[in-house]
Amino acid sequence: MKTLFTTALFAFACASITGCAARSAEMYRDDTRKLLETKNDAIRACYDAELQKDRTALGKVVVRFKVSSDDGAITDAKVDEAQSSGTKSLGECVVKAIDGLKLEQPDERDGDATFTWEFKAKS
Repeated sequence: MKTLFTTALFAFACASITGCAARSAEMYRDDTRKLLETKNDAIRACYDAELQKDRTALGKVVVRFKVSSDDGAITDAKVDEAQSSGTKSLGECVVKAIDGLKLEQPDERDGDATFTWEFKAKS
């Protein structure tokens, strides 16, 4: 009985101190979205730079990436070229903008995510 209690206590401590508990799919999605939104200004700057080249630039950039269970870091971010309609340089800029992001509290599971940014020309 003492061993079970110690194990249960460790699991609780792990979840409350290091954030290693599993999120629901909805919580994982929402937390990842909030993290990506911290880079909205940088991503907007990517699009503004694209507009300098082409005032009618538009399209979407679809990025696939993983979220590490070790530290919550976004890894292996790549533009899904088959799903994207934005320019290659815009996609590269978006990937660079999210590089280095980390969830504040990692999840006990690795994440596999796809996120889409849609860009419309300014009127």
